[in-house]
Amino acid sequence: MPITRMRMRPWLEMQINSNQIPGLIWINKEMIFQIPWKHAAKHGWDINKDACLFRSWAIHT
Repeated sequence: MPITRMRMRPWLEMQINSNQIPGLIWINKEMIFQIPWKHAAKHGWDINKDACLFRSWAIHT
């Protein structure tokens, strides 16, 4: 039996509403949200701090 996973949009909405990821916020509740982004080539980039949303999605999928 295949495993059912949440699709990306509902999963993102759940993450935004949980307020657990700094910088992940609603701009307009119906459609637009802001995702925190710091390029990995930037000095001081930390996978645990700057990529937690992407890491969480990878674990989920």
